[in-house]
Formats: sequence, C-alpha cells, structure tokens
Amino acid sequence: MNGSGSGIGFQYLRDTRYDREELGAAPREYYPRSPLYKQYPPDTERMALPRDFPPAIRDFWQSVQQRRSRRDYLDAPLRLPELAALLWASQGLTLAAPHHAFRAAPSAGALYPVETYVAVHRVEGVPPGLWHFNVPEFALELIAPGDVRRPLIAAGLNQQFLGTAGAVFLWTGILGRSLWKYRQRAVRYLFLDAGHICGQLHLAASALGLGCCPVAAFFDGEVEELLQVNPAEEIAVYLASVGRVA
Repeated sequence: MNGSGSGIGFQYLRDTRYDREELGAAPREYYPRSPLYKQYPPDTERMALPRDFPPAIRDFWQSVQQRRSRRDYLDAPLRLPELAALLWASQGLTLAAPHHAFRAAPSAGALYPVETYVAVHRVEGVPPGLWHFNVPEFALELIAPGDVRRPLIAAGLNQQFLGTAGAVFLWTGILGRSLWKYRQRAVRYLFLDAGHICGQLHLAASALGLGCCPVAAFFDGEVEELLQVNPAEEIAVYLASVGRVA
C-alpha cells in the first residue's frame, strides 16, 4: 500500500489487504455463521407488499442522467406501490437457485449481510413507524409504531430532510453472515454491498420521478438504538431519504 498514513483507517486498509501467500492459509480466527435472514417473533405485525409496481416515467439512461441527491421534498405522501418497487429494486429476490436466492443488488458470495429497515413518515396505506423489510416474504414487519421523525433527525446530525421525506431507508450490517468466509475482508465487502443497494435505490427513485438522498453522516449508536439492534452483532451502515419532489 502506497503512502505512510497512520491511524485506524489506514491500519484497517493494511490489515484487510489480500496477499497471494496468505490467502489460502488456515484462518487465524473462527467466526460463527449468522442466519441469512433475520427473523422477528411470529406475532410481529406484518404487511404484505404489492407486486404491481408503478410504471417508470424515465428509461434507464434518463434515470442515470436525472439522478441527483434531492433533499427538498413536497408535503405529499409516497404510495405503497412506489415503496414496494423501491424495496424490490434495492434488495428484492430476483432468482431462486438451488443454493442461493439472488437479489436485485449484488453481494459478495451471495451472503447478503445488509439488512433493510424503513422509517415511514408519509406513505399511503402504511402507518408511521419503523419497519423491517422481510426479504423472502416480500413484506414489512413493524418494529416500533408512531412518529420517529424527531429521534431520526437527531441521530442524523440534525439533517431536517430526514423528517420531511416520505420515508427513510436505514441499512445495517450483520457481519456474521460474511466473516466466516471472508474473515476481515468481509468488512470491506459489507460497505461495498451497501453502496450497491443504495445505488439501486437511487436509480429506482429517479426512474419513478422521486427524490432520493444518501446519508452517511449519523450517530451510529443512536441509529442502532432506534432500530433496537445489538451493535455487537448488527451495526448501522447507511441511510437514504426518499420523497416526492416538484
């Protein structure tokens, strides 16, 4: 690695580099494998998502051309089919194979360590609250009902558009799904996976004529507390707001 930078960031890059001689060596640490899907109790309130997605108003090339980080949202709700389309385009199942269920966004080893949550502020047909995206059932699971705009804005460094959006996507990482195979390199792959997912979401929002803004500046512990996750097992990774724009 070029340069003589110091600090934990540079140390992380050095410690997660692949070396030809060490790649096939026996692992120095053992990591248990986490389940592919996160499960909530059977009595958790669930809402099936519609699969009749709205037609795109832009083709692919127009969607790329028009993609921008948009933070100024109208005081108008998203529609449930739009939210469903955004969830499918970012993390939905696209192919069931014998040993893998592939999704819309790529993931190293098809291990999918990223979990998707949605803070619903204004979505027709969906009560406000924090919801978890159940990938295999293509459904939402209610974690916490009610208005979460104030704590979400506070956790997001007081960025007000996190409260004016129709919904905010929150992504976490469960490294136990990848560490057993990729060891420390899995940390790199986690953030690459999150980037793929957010990129898909952003283009899907552009295709639907919606505004989207990725957010990487937030208080990690406050987001994790809001989502009721254990940071020893699941960490906050990325956010993105989505709303209707002029």
